[in-house]
Amino acid sequence: MTEMHAVLWDGRPYPSGLRCGRVEQPVPPQGWVLVRNLVAGICGSDLHYLSGAMVHQLPAGNFPAVLGHENAGEVVAVGPGVEGWAVGDRVAAEPLHPCRTIGPHWCDACIAGQYHRCPHLSFVGIPTNRPLTGGYGECSIYHASNLFRLPDDVTFEAASLLDVLACGVHAAHVGQPDMGHTIVVLGCGPIGLCTLQVLRAVGVRDIVAVAKYPFQADMARSLGASATVCLAETAEAANRLRSLAGTADQVYECVGGTADTLQQAVDLCRRGGKVILVGFFTGVKQVNLEKVFLDELSILAADAYSTHDGKREFAVALGLLANRQVDLKCLITHTFPRDAWRQALATAFDKPGSRAVKVVFAG
Repeated sequence: MTEMHAVLWDGRPYPSGLRCGRVEQPVPPQGWVLVRNLVAGICGSDLHYLSGAMVHQLPAGNFPAVLGHENAGEVVAVGPGVEGWAVGDRVAAEPLHPCRTIGPHWCDACIAGQYHRCPHLSFVGIPTNRPLTGGYGECSIYHASNLFRLPDDVTFEAASLLDVLACGVHAAHVGQPDMGHTIVVLGCGPIGLCTLQVLRAVGVRDIVAVAKYPFQADMARSLGASATVCLAETAEAANRLRSLAGTADQVYECVGGTADTLQQAVDLCRRGGKVILVGFFTGVKQVNLEKVFLDELSILAADAYSTHDGKREFAVALGLLANRQVDLKCLITHTFPRDAWRQALATAFDKPGSRAVKVVFAG
C-alpha cells in the first residue's frame, strides 16, 4: 500500500474538523488514471461545506474526506484498458463523475448529455455519492474521459481554475445573451469574474460588475467590465444600484450562499429579463414574486456544467484559455503548500483582510 499526504476533513465545522495526515493513495481501476495534483484551488463551495452550511448534503459515511475539486497536474499511473494517456502527461481534470463513468448503467440525464443532472453524480473532492479523494491530497483518480491534455503554454495554475470557468461557460449557455444586452454580474469572486470573462468572450460589451470589496471591483475592471459598483462604498453604491434598477436585460447572480442577492437580481432586471443563478444558495430565500410575475421575469439555474450542442463545456473553457480569450492565472492571489493548510484556509475565509480572490495549494 502506498501512502500520501492529505488534508482530511471529518465533517465538523472549520477549523476543528481538519487535520493533516497520511492516507492510502488511490489505485486507478479499469479505465481510470492516477493524477498528481500539482495545483488545487480552494473553492467557495469548499468554504460553505467547511463552515457547516452545506454539510447536510453529504452522507455521514463518506467521512473523513479529502476536499478539492479544482485540480490540474501530471499523470502518474494509468489503470488497465486506458489508452492515449501516459505517465508525465500534463492534464486538466474535470471532477464530475456521473453514472456514465461510474457505471454500470446510464441514467436518462447522462444519455441526454446533461450529466450534471445525474442522480448518481460523484465529484472528485466533494464526498457526495461515491467519495473520490480530492486535490487537498497529493493524488486523485479520474476516469480517463475526464482528462484534458494541456497545451505547453497553459500553466497548471491557470488550468486548475477551468472548473470555475466551465461554470461561467454553462451560465452563458443557459442565459443565451445577445451582444447588445446590458448585463449585470452580481458578485466578483472567482465565479463572477469567470462569468464576466466568458460574457466578454462571446461578444457582450455592456457589463456592469457589482463587487463587495474594492479589490474585486478593480479586478473586474481589469478583466473588461464596462462599469463597476463597489458595495463597500455604501452611499455611492446604493445610488448606483437605484439607477440600475429595472435596466438589465440579464443579471448573473454569482454570490449564492446566505446572501440576499436573489431579490437584488430581480430588482435590477428589466421587464421580460432573465436572472441566471450561478451562485449556490443555501436555505430558503424570499423574493418578490409580484414583480417576477408582473414583469414576466425568467429565473434560470446554471448548475455546474456538462455538454452544450454536443460539446463538453469543460473543453470549451479550455479552448477559451488556450486561445487567450480569458485570464485565469491573474485570479490566483495566494499560493500555499498543503502543509500550510491552516494559513491557506484562514486566508480564503478572510477575504476583506487578505484581499484573496483565489487561494490555491501548489506543489
